[in-house]
Amino acid sequence: MSSRDYKHRLLVNLARALKNGAIDADEIASRAFEECADKEDLRDADVLIKRIKKYLKSLLEQQESKNLPLVDMLAEYCKECEELDKVCENYCPVDAIKKDDGGHYYIDHKLCAECGFCVDSCLAGAIVTQSEFARVAAMLFQTKEHPVYAILAPSFAGQFGPEATPESIKSALKNLGFTDVYEVAMAADVLSIFEAQEFIKRYRNGEKFVITSCCCPAFIKLIEKRRPKIVNLVTQTVSPMIALGKMLKKREPNCRVVFIGPCIAKRNEARLADFQPAVDCVLTFKETSALFEAVDLPLTGALGKENLLDASHDGRIYGFSGGVTQAITNAINYFAPDIEVKPVKGNGLKDCNRLLKELEEGNLEGNFMEGMGCPGGCIGGPGCNITVEEGLKYIKHYAGKAPVKNSFMNQKAAEWKKIYADANLLLAPKYQKKEPGTMTQKKKKERKIKEPVEKHYTAAWADMDKKKPVTKVNLPSEEDVRNAKEYVDSNQK
Repeated sequence: MSSRDYKHRLLVNLARALKNGAIDADEIASRAFEECADKEDLRDADVLIKRIKKYLKSLLEQQESKNLPLVDMLAEYCKECEELDKVCENYCPVDAIKKDDGGHYYIDHKLCAECGFCVDSCLAGAIVTQSEFARVAAMLFQTKEHPVYAILAPSFAGQFGPEATPESIKSALKNLGFTDVYEVAMAADVLSIFEAQEFIKRYRNGEKFVITSCCCPAFIKLIEKRRPKIVNLVTQTVSPMIALGKMLKKREPNCRVVFIGPCIAKRNEARLADFQPAVDCVLTFKETSALFEAVDLPLTGALGKENLLDASHDGRIYGFSGGVTQAITNAINYFAPDIEVKPVKGNGLKDCNRLLKELEEGNLEGNFMEGMGCPGGCIGGPGCNITVEEGLKYIKHYAGKAPVKNSFMNQKAAEWKKIYADANLLLAPKYQKKEPGTMTQKKKKERKIKEPVEKHYTAAWADMDKKKPVTKVNLPSEEDVRNAKEYVDSNQK
């Protein structure tokens, strides 16, 4: 019995118990064991069931606590399997899994980038990650006090089986209990404009290199922990996940937002004090599959199909390595065709660290860097259900069906930005404009160096408005705009 099998069965049975309103830990653990055990497992049934109960306990504890490490090791279950080639130590791309003097493995959290690759690599199931699965299930099944919105990562296409189309997935999620479903790729369209304008401003000011902060929290964590000398090269914007969460909370302050994606590291990003309360919970595609199975929801379209017209082609390709570069380069070429973008792409944390080291030493050719912590990009994340190759095929097909090509052509994204988000809201807090007050000379100097580029963003959107893209297929209705303005007006009173 693999740790992946029993974790999935445990999630399915836990969701069913939460739906029924009664949690019996012994029954849930025993049922999960019975559903995935083979003959060899029967000999160690007591030990395995105890391990499953331990994992179940951690799931329920995490429903109440956000102060636990994102990824941790259950030392009592570690088999210290040195004789195997695929030990967790070899899977860690940042060498954060160490041995103490007694020969026991542990995770060095000072080095850990929280990518989560070690979790499934552990054959004994001794490495666990925080999960908000129980919180989300309770949110959907036990209360209707607040609207709950699902926001889908750009890599979601194909993750729930070949018969599950994006349209049928949206319908299934609404049947599961979500109030509505949105594409994070729409916020990627908004931020492609922001990132392009920041690159243009820095380039015009003589800066030689920019690192995009757009997507990957593990990549940003790597820079902060391993390469702090070049953290100033990172762009000022929040991620598309945080941006969309902020816009939804601006529209509807009492709503709940659940990000569904391939990424474990997104959980820590969502719980950072600077970004709260943009996103309430994060589910992986694997966990979402367990929710679908728990309530026997068909994903074949039998429940209906609802169109997803939120994003452009360029927003949807954020999910694979090179996609962010392509989207932002297209925007730069639109606003400043005289500038030559020379991109460098880090594919996986090891590759990213190598390139960052070269950049730190002044040996890296280029002027723009995209970093993806997972090999292949988000489609290679530890929360995915399918291979990188399959994910790439599905995401390219889905991107090809987008109503518009480029981020600067997406009128729905432009409307959302105009109504729900000023430039300040989409900047990381340390770059936001503060209320007037006294500043030290040091702070004045820092402000001069890192002044937010809000006026450049505003000019970009105004310029985009003048050029009037050829399609308006995804403009919100007049009623949507009217309701949105009412939300904003009421929130400002």
